[in-house]
Amino acid sequence: MRRPLVIPRPVLAAVLLLAAPVALAPAAYADAADHAVQEAGERTTYIVTLAPGADPERVMRETGVTEARYVYRSAVRGFAADLDGRQLAALRAHPDVSAVERDGRAVGAPVEEGTTGRW
Repeated sequence: MRRPLVIPRPVLAAVLLLAAPVALAPAAYADAADHAVQEAGERTTYIVTLAPGADPERVMRETGVTEARYVYRSAVRGFAADLDGRQLAALRAHPDVSAVERDGRAVGAPVEEGTTGRW
């Protein structure tokens, strides 16, 4: 029978302290960018992900979002919309909102010619 791995508390604490800034960096960047949007009064496109079963139109009405670029209902519930700072804050505080992320470009990994994508 194998004995469980025992990690001394000081080592575990050091690892957690070193990992925290790396884990929090994307959130800190997003918060700074969102703050700039709120301060400037500009509108920026965001993708809003909702809890399963939540109605996108109801959440939009309740948070003052009047127009959506896209509404998602199949694989995920949510919408994409141009938001101002007030709408952004209202969405982040709404109980049916799972995530609010700035829209951006996604780049996939290169695929070799002739591959089928099957494993």
